[in-house]
Amino acid sequence: MTKVAIVGLGNAARALHLPALASLEDVELVGGCDLDGSLRETAGRDFNMRTFADLGEMLTTAAPEVVVVATPPAAHVPVCVAALEAGAHVLCEKPLAPSLAEADTILAAAERGSGQLALNHEFRCMPIFQAMREKVGSAGVGGLVTAQAWQCMDLPPWKEPGWRGELLTGVLYEAGLHLVDFLLFLFDEKPISVSAATSSCGASEDESDAVALVTLEFSRGRLAQVTQNRLSHVNTQYFEVRADCQEATLRASYGGRARLSAGMVRSTRPHLRVEFGATGIAWSERGTEREAVERNPRDAPMDATRRLIAATLEAFATGGTPPASGQAGRDVLEVIAAAYQSARTGKRVNLREGPPEDLTGMF
Repeated sequence: MTKVAIVGLGNAARALHLPALASLEDVELVGGCDLDGSLRETAGRDFNMRTFADLGEMLTTAAPEVVVVATPPAAHVPVCVAALEAGAHVLCEKPLAPSLAEADTILAAAERGSGQLALNHEFRCMPIFQAMREKVGSAGVGGLVTAQAWQCMDLPPWKEPGWRGELLTGVLYEAGLHLVDFLLFLFDEKPISVSAATSSCGASEDESDAVALVTLEFSRGRLAQVTQNRLSHVNTQYFEVRADCQEATLRASYGGRARLSAGMVRSTRPHLRVEFGATGIAWSERGTEREAVERNPRDAPMDATRRLIAATLEAFATGGTPPASGQAGRDVLEVIAAAYQSARTGKRVNLREGPPEDLTGMF
């Protein structure tokens, strides 16, 4: 049994981490920590675990082998550092930190201690996106050439609840990070350069990045693009990906897809096609032919978190590499910082020429 404790008992813990941990047979929940007494009471009752108001007391009393950090990013540095210095492994919610300097503080603590650091970039372990990445380079698909990831929804930053609503110019940092991280995962490398533009598009007098367009240049001249539009009045497209490979195109749609089509659109042959994925579907395309690759299970976010936690715990136990390492969490922050710098200056940021400006003060 692996002794696991969690810090932060808010929405991320209740909706994702605690149900995922409770479903794993080899996990013992030994403690939960939060300053809010009502959250401690509810979590303690619902998940049958001891709760603490003080992090130091929990680390000493419960002696967890792994600490899950599910607080807002502003609290990540002191919590992660304390857990790592206590000898525990740490699985931290993303974003890793509010700045690159603070991310480096956490990484340095992991280097000094005996525990590993990992991130909960759970979309890497969601079946549709995992299958998509596994298809890249396979027979009949070929190597990755270019990719797009986008999000369209009617939720401008000034309408966001909680701490996210305070980040009027931090939408790319908070939510676009999912899209950027997956592209780094898909290409299996950090980009060479970043170009970006952000805007409120006249929808608000306040400066914001409600709409963000980001271009990433990878090795061998391969390109990828991120589009985040929080001003869209169409059906929500929370996480869509298109990857054009040498022999086929891979697509994934998270959030549900149900479509029945018949006819001869873009084809010389009649067709009747049914597509259904209640919580997400991935498929491949070759000309007018389409083939389903994978579908998400029910409660896909929690299931992906469970898969990531299970793989991360195994990596911690064996000394292997988790699905999203601490360095991966730092890499995506560097790309986000470069995007904000590019949007502010109107210039392409070459990451090979040096680090971008830090995120401090950008939002």
